[in-house]
Amino acid sequence: MTNAIEHFSRHRVDNTTLQVMADTQLDLARLVDEEQAVIRQYAHAGRWPHRRVNLFVLEDLKPLVSQIKNVSAMSSVVADDIDRRPMVNVYDAADLTECAVFVNRSALEEDGVWRDGVALRALLAHEHGHPLAENATVHAARALSVDLAIGDGASTKGAAQVLHLLADRLCLHAPQEVFANETAIRAGFGDALFHLDSGVVEKARLGVAARASLVRRLDEQTRDGELTAERAAALLLVGDLQAHLPLALETAPFFRAGHLQQGEALEAALFRGVLTDLDAAAMRLYEEFRDHYLRLREDFTPAEMRTWAADALGFLAHALEASNLPVQFELVQPGSAKAKRRQSRPGRAAVNHDGRLP
Repeated sequence: MTNAIEHFSRHRVDNTTLQVMADTQLDLARLVDEEQAVIRQYAHAGRWPHRRVNLFVLEDLKPLVSQIKNVSAMSSVVADDIDRRPMVNVYDAADLTECAVFVNRSALEEDGVWRDGVALRALLAHEHGHPLAENATVHAARALSVDLAIGDGASTKGAAQVLHLLADRLCLHAPQEVFANETAIRAGFGDALFHLDSGVVEKARLGVAARASLVRRLDEQTRDGELTAERAAALLLVGDLQAHLPLALETAPFFRAGHLQQGEALEAALFRGVLTDLDAAAMRLYEEFRDHYLRLREDFTPAEMRTWAADALGFLAHALEASNLPVQFELVQPGSAKAKRRQSRPGRAAVNHDGRLP
């Protein structure tokens, strides 16, 4: 796989130049049409800073992971999951005249949205919402990192890696995600995001059925003496939180933007088909994080952002401690020794609902 460019085209969309580079022309027109529509709608809404957009459409992003990670401002990126994201918007937060959107075609095909124009529009609107949502709170969050301490043992090693990523996403990266979604909804993409998120909730509902295989695997390890019953329950909770708690990042922006009917419809489907079948702690945490996201402001000072993030980490820590998995979270500066040690750890482990454990 070389990601050799087979297609190049240049388009003028209002006052923006769109350059498209792709490793295949197959089914490309739909995506390009949606990208032009998104640019045009944002521009007409009066919140469009870019003079040029570079759209890279590739089978996968793995060959580019190291280059993307080296970019100084990666505002739509959680560095450990670049190659698994369907799209990534890379831009310089200090100069928004240009951005580069990398599209992971294989991830979109796997998610079933490559041929869904409305879902593509929602994803593009979300990615372009990131630079438009740059604010003091996002900048303050970017200056923080999370470290944690968890019990020793092979049974908690994978959980620690999952919780690192989850804490980053829910507590530090969350302002960027929430503001980007809210920006897209306010710019007129609410119906598209509702369509996309409805599909995400439906997939989560189907995933709950697959959760049974993880339960069986944990039961086997408990019978074999590899895990205590309490630790097995805690690992199951970690898997539930990893799979479903980030949905609060999708629902809260609808409420923030005043789209109450769509927010309530998403929550009704989420409660009915997903959260009520999980540990009660998952429902409580979802509601705590959703409400916490509603309290976000765009003008947090660094001290206010630290307090907000510490409160969010406290939600996680309290729920895990109640499930006999005590975890100590600590906010640190990204350049600190602790943060550097954290970045050297592998970041791809996960507690999966297909029965596999780290």
